[in-house]
Amino acid sequence: MTRVAVVGVGAVGGVLAAGLLSTGRVEVTACVRSPLGGLRITRPDGSALEASIPEVVDPAEVSTVEWVVLATKAYQTAAASPWLSRLCGEGTRVVVLQNGVEHRERVAPLLGAARVVPAVVEISAESRRRGHIRLFGRPRLTVPEDDDGADFVALCRGSGIDVTSTSDFVTAAWAKLCLNAANGAVTALTMQRMPVFTNPRIAQLGRALVEEARQVATAAGAHLPDDLADQVIARLRAMPPESGSSMLWDRLAGREMEYDARNGAVVRAGARLGVPTPYNETVTALLEAVSAPGNAS
Repeated sequence: MTRVAVVGVGAVGGVLAAGLLSTGRVEVTACVRSPLGGLRITRPDGSALEASIPEVVDPAEVSTVEWVVLATKAYQTAAASPWLSRLCGEGTRVVVLQNGVEHRERVAPLLGAARVVPAVVEISAESRRRGHIRLFGRPRLTVPEDDDGADFVALCRGSGIDVTSTSDFVTAAWAKLCLNAANGAVTALTMQRMPVFTNPRIAQLGRALVEEARQVATAAGAHLPDDLADQVIARLRAMPPESGSSMLWDRLAGREMEYDARNGAVVRAGARLGVPTPYNETVTALLEAVSAPGNAS
């Protein structure tokens, strides 16, 4: 059987780990800081997928595998290096399920001979408590259209997760980042779920964040529609009222937030490409302030 190690078994990593195990073709190991006691994924229709997955808490107890799924927050990447150094070898593929557009730059230096497979993640899920995850929609992933991407599509077949490949991964990654530039920042700063975007002034802020990100994306070579900001706000307004964002869940729980890989990435790329990003610079500063120790909730 194909051996897969999942590093970072939160909402996203837990959904993928349970899905892969359900295929019956994959040997999955959960690399965790403390035991989970199994996984329970509650689907939108109320049905549940329960999975008992071997768990390892000490990197010294793992060895090289064919695939690693890195599903930590972007800011936790360096802390995952003890796992990666043990799990990765010649031919190992590391699928990076993280936000932003800097997957290779962030992860490749930690891998040695292993290869990065960047992924665009569309998994709307919330960890209700450790090992218990609620899904709000059909989970989807997008990977580059190359040999590694094709192999990952085949690996996930029958997992309940839609995995597709694209020849224009730059556009796919920036399209997701444009969405995240608005939804994560606004929900985390207001501490409200998606209905906050029905407020016209909040919606206008969201449009401004998306439009800046779209202009940066265009300069980076992405092909995105001129009316992307309107499309994003319409999509956010149409989401179930109980849905939010991972940054909102993190702020409500008093955890560090992943704003730097989202709005911060827009600012960095804008500076490099000569595109002004005042709205994203402002929310990045605000998110940094509320993420400071003692201010996260």
